[in-house]
Amino acid sequence: MRRGGSGWSYRAPAGRTLSGLVGVAALVAGARIGGGRSRVLWTTAVLPDIALLYGIEAAPTFERLPRYAVRPYNVLHSPVVPAALLTLAALTHSRRTAVAGLGWLGHIGVDRAFGYGPRRPDGTR
Repeated sequence: MRRGGSGWSYRAPAGRTLSGLVGVAALVAGARIGGGRSRVLWTTAVLPDIALLYGIEAAPTFERLPRYAVRPYNVLHSPVVPAALLTLAALTHSRRTAVAGLGWLGHIGVDRAFGYGPRRPDGTR
């Protein structure tokens, strides 16, 4: 393992596979809890990409977001967001919040499986 590196990386094939499994499992769990046609599930499964729309007009290419869109993109694609939703769901016993957290986690996991991670400060992947 590299110094300062993580054992679970979306850059490594094993990490991408694990990310994909986590993403699919989260979406399946969300569909079981909220129903396959749950608006909450599918809305939160695409919601993190709102940051792409925020920066799309000024983006030179899809590969590079404008600097002002990088922080929102990285925050919305952080596992901290679904972790907070799932923690809140556990504390409040809210099914809808659990489904939202699972949809969000599903999005992030699938993104990582395809090699999409946090953006660099200059907006590149």
